[in-house]
Amino acid sequence: MPTATFFRLPKEKQERLMDACWAELTRVRFSDISINRIVSAAHIPRGSFYQYFDKKNSKEDLFRFFLEELREYFIRSLRSALTEGQGDLFALPLGAFDRFLRQAGEMDPTLVRLIQILRINSGFDPRMILSDCPGVLPDQLWEAVDPSGLREQSRDFADHVFFLCISILAYAVMATVMDPDQRDLQRELLQERVGMIRYGCAAPEEREKEEII
Repeated sequence: MPTATFFRLPKEKQERLMDACWAELTRVRFSDISINRIVSAAHIPRGSFYQYFDKKNSKEDLFRFFLEELREYFIRSLRSALTEGQGDLFALPLGAFDRFLRQAGEMDPTLVRLIQILRINSGFDPRMILSDCPGVLPDQLWEAVDPSGLREQSRDFADHVFFLCISILAYAVMATVMDPDQRDLQRELLQERVGMIRYGCAAPEEREKEEII
């Protein structure tokens, strides 16, 4: 984590440093991060940088801090999507997809950063962005879930449903980022896959409602 000195910086200087860090994190692999390039882009002395991040573990602290920033951002976004969907896990993929990819060519900038980090850091486990293993459903999201529509109302079952929903969401998002012209097609495919998950995991009365619709 950054030191207390970092958080006392003027907002403009703090944002300038963060922008320089993001540029480096999304340009090279973690092992190739250069503090010299960061301080040059941020227009600060190298010595000042080590007042903000521990000198012995500066790269590790930097990477962990920005991963935590990503984690908090995506959990907030998913929670908002869940809240708008009244806690319905099956509504989460489409709600989140529309938030992250509002229309062709208009992508969430934080999402773009995450995908670039995944691309250049092979072997990085994206589950770290949401939760510690073995579960993938963070407490902040579980609190917003209404499990009454699930075939089983347990946290473990909700965790499995969440995993399936996030998996198809991630595929649709990645495919759209690779080819923005596919947005509408990927959204349609996502909707179909959500229906399959709903049919297998929803409570019987919820499945009957879906069939009637």
